Amino acid sequence: MCINEWTVTFKDTIHKKQMTAKIKEKGIYCIEGLWDHGNIQDQSTVLPILDLLEKRGYCNYLFRDCATKSELEFFLDKWKNRIINEKYPILYLAFHGDPGYIFLTHKDKYSLEELADFLGDKCTGKIIYFGSCSTLNINKRRINSFLKKTGAIATIGYKREIDWIQSAACDLFVFEALQSDKLDTKGIKKIYKKIISDYGNLHKILDLRFVINDQLHFSRQRK
Repeated sequence: MCINEWTVTFKDTIHKKQMTAKIKEKGIYCIEGLWDHGNIQDQSTVLPILDLLEKRGYCNYLFRDCATKSELEFFLDKWKNRIINEKYPILYLAFHGDPGYIFLTHKDKYSLEELADFLGDKCTGKIIYFGSCSTLNINKRRINSFLKKTGAIATIGYKREIDWIQSAACDLFVFEALQSDKLDTKGIKKIYKKIISDYGNLHKILDLRFVINDQLHFSRQRK
C-alpha cells in the first residue's frame, strides 16, 4: 500500500469513528427468567453477553431476574419510566419461549398481548428484543398489532428453538449492530441491513426475525 492509499484509509477510519461517536449510546434493560425451573442451583445467565458489551465500551446495561408475573411486571413498570427507557431503550427479555409467549415457569406463560397491554404506549421508538425460543414464530398481523399498541420501532426475536451458544453469539452481534445508527425510521433500516449483511448466515440458521414498525414514522432528532 502506498502512502496516499494509507492516508485515505486512515482518514476513512477516523471519519467512521467520529460518525459512530455522534450516535447516542443505547443501553440495554434486561429482565431474565429461570432457565432450569427444576434446579434452583442452575447458574445459566445471559450476563456474560452484557458484561462483554459494557467492558468493550458498546453500551451500559441494567439487569434484573424474575420468576413470577408480579416480579416481571414490577421491573417492566420501572422500565416504562421515561428517565429509564430513554437511557436504556433496548428491552431484552431473556426467557424460555413458545410462539407468542415467554415462559415464567414451566407452567406459567406471558403472552405478547399481555405484554403490550402492560407496556401500553410507553415504548415509542424503543426496541423489544425476545431472547427466547420461538416467541416470534407467529403471524405478521399479530406482531404488527403488538408494535402498534406499544409504539416500539421494532421487535426482534427467534422463530424456532435455538442453541444457547449460537443464540448468545447472535444476540451479541445484534446488540452491537443496534449501536451503529439512530433509532429512527432511517436508522433502523440501516441496522437491519447491517445484521443481514455483516454477520454471515447466523440469522438464517437461527431464524432470527426483525420486524420494523412501518405503521409509524420515527423522525430523526437533530441537536
